[in-house]
Amino acid sequence: MITVGIFEAKSSLGQLVQSAAAGETVVLTRRGKPVAEIRAPQAEIGQENAAQTIEALRKFRRGNRVGAFDTAELIAEGRR
Repeated sequence: MITVGIFEAKSSLGQLVQSAAAGETVVLTRRGKPVAEIRAPQAEIGQENAAQTIEALRKFRRGNRVGAFDTAELIAEGRR
């Protein structure tokens, strides 16, 4: 973990980002107190994972009703 004052970080942001991309966590401080972190993203959401999630949501919507009402009927009623 790298700890850097916020004013010093302004001049070396490029280097700090490179360190974060390499796996380091950079903690920015103001007057010695941590105020922010720079780090690499935990995980990226791939297109395949996103497509599977969207399909699961569509399947869920098709099969579930809200009480005795159909969702499409509720939407249509709200538009009147």
